[in-house]
Amino acid sequence: MMVPSFTLFERMYRFLSSRRKLLFSATLLVVALGVFASSKLKIQEDIVAMLPDDSSSVAQDFRLLQLAPFTRKLVITLKVGNGGDPGGLTAAADLLAQGLRAEGVGNVMTGPTNLSGALFGWLGASLPSLATEEDLVRLAAGSSPVEVRSRLRGNYEQLLLPEGWALKGSIQSDPLSFSSVALEKMRFLNMIPNMRLVQNHFVAADGKSALLVVDSVVSMTDSGGSRDLLDRINRAVAACVPAGMTATVVSGHRYTLVNADTIKRDLYVVLTLSVFAVLAIYLVFLRSLSAIFVFLVPSSILVIATGAIALWDANVFAVTLGFGGVLLGMVDEYAMLIYFSCRQGGKEPAVITGEVARPVIFGAVATLISFGVMLLSSLPGQRQLAVYSMTGIVAALLISLIVLPHLIKPMPAGKLPPNDRGGVRRLPRRAVIAVWLAVLALCSWQSTRIRFNGDLRAVSMVTPELRLAEEDLVKTWGDMRGKALLFAEGTDLEGALARNDLLFARISGRIPAGELVSLAPLMPSSALQRANRERWVSFWQNGRAARLEDDLAKEGEAYGFSKDAFAPFLKTLGTPPPEATLEGLRTAGMGELVDSLIIRSPGMVRVLTMVPDTPEVVAALTEEIKTLPGIRLVSQSRFGDSVGHAIIHDFTRYLALTSALVLALLVVVFRSPSRVMLALVPVVTGLVCMLGIMGMFGIEFNIFNIAATILIIGLCVDYGIFMVCRLTEGSDHTTNRAVLVSGLTTIAGLGALALARHPSMYSIGITVLLGIGTGIPAALLVIPALCSKERP
Repeated sequence: MMVPSFTLFERMYRFLSSRRKLLFSATLLVVALGVFASSKLKIQEDIVAMLPDDSSSVAQDFRLLQLAPFTRKLVITLKVGNGGDPGGLTAAADLLAQGLRAEGVGNVMTGPTNLSGALFGWLGASLPSLATEEDLVRLAAGSSPVEVRSRLRGNYEQLLLPEGWALKGSIQSDPLSFSSVALEKMRFLNMIPNMRLVQNHFVAADGKSALLVVDSVVSMTDSGGSRDLLDRINRAVAACVPAGMTATVVSGHRYTLVNADTIKRDLYVVLTLSVFAVLAIYLVFLRSLSAIFVFLVPSSILVIATGAIALWDANVFAVTLGFGGVLLGMVDEYAMLIYFSCRQGGKEPAVITGEVARPVIFGAVATLISFGVMLLSSLPGQRQLAVYSMTGIVAALLISLIVLPHLIKPMPAGKLPPNDRGGVRRLPRRAVIAVWLAVLALCSWQSTRIRFNGDLRAVSMVTPELRLAEEDLVKTWGDMRGKALLFAEGTDLEGALARNDLLFARISGRIPAGELVSLAPLMPSSALQRANRERWVSFWQNGRAARLEDDLAKEGEAYGFSKDAFAPFLKTLGTPPPEATLEGLRTAGMGELVDSLIIRSPGMVRVLTMVPDTPEVVAALTEEIKTLPGIRLVSQSRFGDSVGHAIIHDFTRYLALTSALVLALLVVVFRSPSRVMLALVPVVTGLVCMLGIMGMFGIEFNIFNIAATILIIGLCVDYGIFMVCRLTEGSDHTTNRAVLVSGLTTIAGLGALALARHPSMYSIGITVLLGIGTGIPAALLVIPALCSKERP
């Protein structure tokens, strides 16, 4: 039976056979250009590659999570050691803050900025605009004759103290301490659960820790900037923290740096081991000087693909380059089939090239389809990886079919026996099929146990030191970073505040003040403030203000207060001051809190409310906000589940689309249902065994396993195409050896990834290692056992 031939490559071989110097020079030029372009790339070592960047709800939730107050800040805990003196804690915090500012790390806050009597004055003046009906009931009780007498006596005793002269103004404007009603609203701005203010410093409840918050301009995703920032912080800590105290930094910058360092180490290990492992396999199986040219194919492809991706986007994700080890062992399957076929000889090299081109091209197209589907991913890292791999596959295909045949000399006649099976022994047909079916049944059962982990921390490097620092932060200060977020959205500030008022009215009765963080009690919308002032004026009418004025005059006379001593206070009863404003709150020393809870963006203002991120609270609020337009809930704990559901959706979509396209390709190639099914044997085996073994050993499925799964389809279908062409179209047994060796080099590249410490690289490596490691035996043993038309 004649083997179908692609005459284009046959004619191309003959055309270039007399122009080899030009061909080799052009190839070297392309490689040199790849080296030059690669030198210009910038490695991006952050988690952005793993985050969705589309308009999906998951992507939007993640972007909103980044708006949480402490997400972008560095938090430093200054702690007194055992036996240390807590008395010097605030002074040490000031010294460290001074050192940090000297190092230029950014804005450093040890406590509320400029918090002083101005805040109490603002609270008292703003009370008419903030007072609710419940507050007025309390004021009625606090303005009774008995209460007036008690308050004025207390004021008189305070004025007799040495510092009493400083209290004169506040007593005149608020003799009955009405501002305490407004002061209680400050409970809703306590973002740090276990914090108390000591000398205007953030101090832990046990008095042994002080908190410093650093707001830096350095982005969390900037690894170089993060390294410099943390170096400056470490210098300040070493110079300023006294003996007996320790300082611990917790921030996203530390995570970025740990991930960057881990990825750099993994890149070096993966690429180095891949190169040496592939070279060792070549030396064992090829045993020819011309084999060096086969080795140069994937090496050149690595350079060309890296250069091409650098030209496409100078910022290359490190995880993409980490995939180079996989690409190194993946693209040589085309070169391997060309090599063994040309070494076998028996025909003109041009004819051999034309015959081998068919399975090589269709195999490459199948792999390109698999990676092409990844271009639909919402993860930029997966899309870039797809472009990188597809570029390498196309370059490998062209070099293998156009350049490599001119570099390989046929093996001397009689050196390879005609019955050589490529090093693969023929096993009993029934035994092979029985074992294969048993393995599929076991893995199908175990695959039901696999778990999907959508937590982004599952694909991010977290060292024990970082984990302990996070745990100590929660233990000392409470879970100030683990809150569910509610965003009241509006096109302007007034609209956002109005929706925030409605939200607060709905949830304030369900969540204790100490666990609910909201700006609504201290900064309601203008409309609500007007309603509050109207209620205030109405409350003091009908003689209530006059009676209070008489009580103050009567009781004040007994303690020597003049008749007009409390005129400023009495004036606010009938004519309340203007509404409370954000500028006034900032001037009173609450600017940091205000800016962290009001987030402005083009065309959008969001007011943030924070609640406990517990299943009960999140479930109740999810139902509650369905009737509140413009309110969006983002739960950090639920976000992992959302990503998990998105993973399942993407996995199903990618798998279905890839399977449909690959199946269509096989139908076009073979036009026979039986041959199509045979070609799919390695694919089905690889996928089922990969999922089954992961389920069996409790290996979780994450966002990077999706890329690995698609890769299994593309690679295993190549082996299926090669073997079916060999068995049904009269190709020789060199295909066995080509599939075996290329499979081993792929496993070598993937095996190196499985040694990576970074979870994203490890996920790709271990998953594809399982799939390819089971797909290759299926191609070499199961397909021949199932095929009844194998030709010797």
